[in-house]
Amino acid sequence: MLHVMFGRPGLRLLARILAQVVRAATGVEIHPGATIGRRFFIDHGMGVVIGETAEIGDDVMLYHGVTLGGRSLARVKRHPTLGSRVTVGAGAKILGPIEIGDDVQIGANSVVVRDVPAGAVATGIPAVVRFPRKGEDPFEALFAEPALFI
Repeated sequence: MLHVMFGRPGLRLLARILAQVVRAATGVEIHPGATIGRRFFIDHGMGVVIGETAEIGDDVMLYHGVTLGGRSLARVKRHPTLGSRVTVGAGAKILGPIEIGDDVQIGANSVVVRDVPAGAVATGIPAVVRFPRKGEDPFEALFAEPALFI
């Protein structure tokens, strides 16, 4: 609803005000200009921030403290695009106008500043991208990176 309101010049201010009220009540800050797909889920949403030009696909799950942020103030696309079926661990930061492919797993507290191809697992600071081995559960692949626990 806020996204539709933000798209209409006469309702932009009202959309921003409502977004701030929701932020105060929930601890989740989603800019009304962000585009969000179906079945989007935020688990324990406190501290989640989603920027204005962020695009989120279907069946995406974010944990608490995730930031989909920008790296400039230019009036261009400056926030990430997440594909479908992406899981982003607690405290992860995905910054800039980068592309996160479908079926990607981002580890907790990772900082992602480069594109991540479909089916990959990204962990660490800065995030290191790897692909699960044949037959390996993508969730278990998150734990194969020792830096995840530092």
